[in-house]
Amino acid sequence: MIRPRLKFIRSILVLFVLSAAAFGADRNALTFTQYNLKTTVTPTSQGFEAEGTVTLRNDSATPQKWAVLQVSSSLEWRYVRVGSEEVQFIAQPYTTDIDHTGAVSEVTVTLPKPLEPKQSVTLNIAYGGTIALDAKRLTRVGTPDADATRSDWDQVSNDFTAVRGLGFVAWYPVVMEAASLSDGNAVFSTIGQWRSRNRGAEMHLAICLPAKEAGGRMIVANGTESQAKPDEGCKAYDYRLGPMTVPAFVVGNFQELKRPVLTVYHEQGHTTAAQDYAAEFERLQPFAAGWFGAPKEHAMYVELTGRAVTPYETGALMFAPLGQGERMATDLSAAYQLGQVSVQSFRPWIDYGTAHFLQFLVVEREMGRANALAYLQQYARPLATADKDPAKDPAAQSLINTDDELLYRGKSLFVWSMLRDLVGDEALSAAVQSYRPEDDHDASYMQKLIESHAHKDLEWFFDDWVYRDRGLPDFHIVSAYPRQILGGQYLVTITVENLGSAAAEVPVSAQVNGGEKSVRIFVKPGEKATARINTQQVPTSVTVNDGSVPERDMTNNKMEVKPPAQ
Repeated sequence: MIRPRLKFIRSILVLFVLSAAAFGADRNALTFTQYNLKTTVTPTSQGFEAEGTVTLRNDSATPQKWAVLQVSSSLEWRYVRVGSEEVQFIAQPYTTDIDHTGAVSEVTVTLPKPLEPKQSVTLNIAYGGTIALDAKRLTRVGTPDADATRSDWDQVSNDFTAVRGLGFVAWYPVVMEAASLSDGNAVFSTIGQWRSRNRGAEMHLAICLPAKEAGGRMIVANGTESQAKPDEGCKAYDYRLGPMTVPAFVVGNFQELKRPVLTVYHEQGHTTAAQDYAAEFERLQPFAAGWFGAPKEHAMYVELTGRAVTPYETGALMFAPLGQGERMATDLSAAYQLGQVSVQSFRPWIDYGTAHFLQFLVVEREMGRANALAYLQQYARPLATADKDPAKDPAAQSLINTDDELLYRGKSLFVWSMLRDLVGDEALSAAVQSYRPEDDHDASYMQKLIESHAHKDLEWFFDDWVYRDRGLPDFHIVSAYPRQILGGQYLVTITVENLGSAAAEVPVSAQVNGGEKSVRIFVKPGEKATARINTQQVPTSVTVNDGSVPERDMTNNKMEVKPPAQ
């Protein structure tokens, strides 16, 4: 009777120690350097199983007794070993919105011996369960069900299998502190920091379908197809993780439409829609190449059919509906994808910013400057609202540091558009085409490339708009005085003040019957600058900023002009 009781007490003590370890472990101490995983996807049962190894390096200054791993809460840990040795671990749910379920299954592993700084350990792991449609993290913060599932559409099921990685489904191990969608930008910031910290980790992945599940299904993923020969029913991929790389896969009964730089995976009977997309992609390709050079990677478009879902892209892979109706909607998708495969950078403001900039250029080419400026405004208003937020952290808002999607997409788009206005098409295009991510060891690398082609000092611009978050400018017209000069013309003197905190070169225009005339002026924050414009008649009004520069307040950008006294 005594021995069973002692064994029970010993088990309780072990559980107590492991539970204490779960609370005491440093989730930011270890960095993932390599994954070797074999995953099995079973659509008919929504099943997902994984086994393999992960290698972790201690990047802290102190020895680490424990290692922590997290996967989606719908997956259970089967085992954790160091070599062939079983190790003690405790698995428990951990509430966090980095996963679509609103939680992860976290395992805290007691290492055989403390891991010294800069030393690595390889863990043999296995986990599995199901990946079902789940938008709990969104619905619990008040998002309507339909909108929630439109965003969090990931699942493994018999009729639809598509799974995105970290930020949607933690189907490969990660580890980070909890973050909530109710806490502003916390989720995106936490995920962004993890991606940056683990940048360079290699992932060797095999995705497998059981023979009975094949039935014409194919596997598509966004990694580089591995040279290693996978098992039958599997496809192998290699990844190098980074801020721009989110491993994702899809399984379905697709038809393939193959082109030299694009493959469209589409549903049966949707060949015409796939051909239409490919035709627009190829029509825009020479224009994109003129700006950014030839594609560096083969583009993949996976159709999401019959579902009101939000499109998603990661690198060369895009998930989106086909046959979107308007040609411009198709052109925007194609332009974005062309941008993604033509300019590749681990810096979000370059990678995402140039892709959105190509969309802007395509709108301008297809629909004119006015519509291109209107395209910019979809980002200008949110940027102005965010700039007025008293809780914003300027240190985290610079484009070289930010994890905020509005900034690395929207503000970056404006940055590229303004750089074009500053240096011209030829210099900017030449600079982007000479960009090499492997040579980008310093935040000023792109600035120096552009300066070398434009022969222009851009330190002020990058300092205010890229390296630091100075906020936005706020232009207003102080005065506008027309006076008649020789030849019956008028000289309009326009004084502009910048009430904001960032410098910018901005257009100033004088409106006359039948048109307008414009010049560009440079206005420092807290200072005034003067523009002079010759017109054939007295202008009716003058305007600063045509929408090409984002600013805090555009309600004070126009002034009516009074005719000069006779």
